[in-house]
Amino acid sequence: MFHEGFAGLRKALEEKREVKLQLPSRFSFKEHDVYDFDRLIKFFDWDISNSPVEIDLTKCHTANYQALSLLAIYGWKLKSQGCRVTFVENDKTTGASEMWRTMGARGLFAVLFNSGQQFKGNHFKPLFAVRDAKDFGTVIQSAESYTDGFNVEYEGTLRYVLSELLYNTMEHGACFSGPANTRIPSLVQFTWYKQRNEIQFIIADLGIGIKSHVEQAFSALESDEEAIEFALRAKVSGTFGRNDPYKNKNNAGMGLYISSNIIRRLNADMHILSGNGLVHISPRDVTRRRMDTRWPGTLVLVSLRLDKNSTFMLHKIMQEFREAADKEQKTGDTQEAGTKYVIGVENFFGKYAEDKEAAIKMRDKRIFPALEEGKTILINFDNVVSSPHSFLSALLASPIKGLGMNAYKRIKIVNATAEIRETIDFILEDNT
Repeated sequence: MFHEGFAGLRKALEEKREVKLQLPSRFSFKEHDVYDFDRLIKFFDWDISNSPVEIDLTKCHTANYQALSLLAIYGWKLKSQGCRVTFVENDKTTGASEMWRTMGARGLFAVLFNSGQQFKGNHFKPLFAVRDAKDFGTVIQSAESYTDGFNVEYEGTLRYVLSELLYNTMEHGACFSGPANTRIPSLVQFTWYKQRNEIQFIIADLGIGIKSHVEQAFSALESDEEAIEFALRAKVSGTFGRNDPYKNKNNAGMGLYISSNIIRRLNADMHILSGNGLVHISPRDVTRRRMDTRWPGTLVLVSLRLDKNSTFMLHKIMQEFREAADKEQKTGDTQEAGTKYVIGVENFFGKYAEDKEAAIKMRDKRIFPALEEGKTILINFDNVVSSPHSFLSALLASPIKGLGMNAYKRIKIVNATAEIRETIDFILEDNT
């Protein structure tokens, strides 16, 4: 009787703290042919831990395979955070439940805990976990099977774009989560619309994100969307050393630049989400915006229509892009060197930036001369734990007073803690 009572109490407590997530009737990136990522990404609550979680698919009648696949990586993350995750399905032959089964997504936890296992889904709607070179090869082989009968250049082109995106997610998308340090793979999903010769695919991870990656080797950036757009530049998105990032650049960094330009040349669409930044690469232009929601890692969505009659020549445009990249890199280096002065606070003052006399020397010897040359001052507080008002005032008050309201444009502060940011805002207000 005692054990029965205890079991009943435990069940009641679990039911009380159970989190129920109901998928909306429509779960897609598009709403009336307009992309709305905020509406979809807000479904994901990344803070749930140590609770039973029920994700109900039964009320979702219209869904997109790429959007639905994100539930798998979300389920992995919740599992690593101590949650018992269940998916509630119906037996209808349409809607999210049937699509979930078609992708083979029921096996998501077997895939998570068995490094050699993949999802067992429909050939035209496959879902993949990407952890190593073997998984890389499996994804590429699957993609190439769609281009049989097409111009051989198209096969090479699709392989190139996919390869670069997969390399990126394998290098920077690794996520180890929870008390057990569970490795959460990257996720890839294809949808092949054979009748209209169109491939849509998504690559998603929960890694460090583009901003953190780029800032390993370049000066700090103000926002996620700026970082994504910056990573599309030539010789930016390569693999960087972490110990001394300013000296250890491996400026391969051409992959994302060329891939995004290929996407534009093919009249395709690419959306890149990282943090709360969003960049859209279309045949017409490249646009960016800040989202209200946040994806903790990087997500790339591509829609590509294959053309059997194309005379597209990959090797020719590759040469063209590389020549343009070299020119862009030289121009960008010259312009950046001439317009911006970067101060890494940790490099000069350590994690506890408190030496007022050192701040005065920095102000007089570096900040004032740079401002007189017309440069913008970018001050990076990455890894700085604390910095008192006396230090910050010695460093910034006089330059701000001299610039007046223009200080808001000429002095940029990035990666500061809330306390440091608040102190600097007070100094700005007090001196303008």
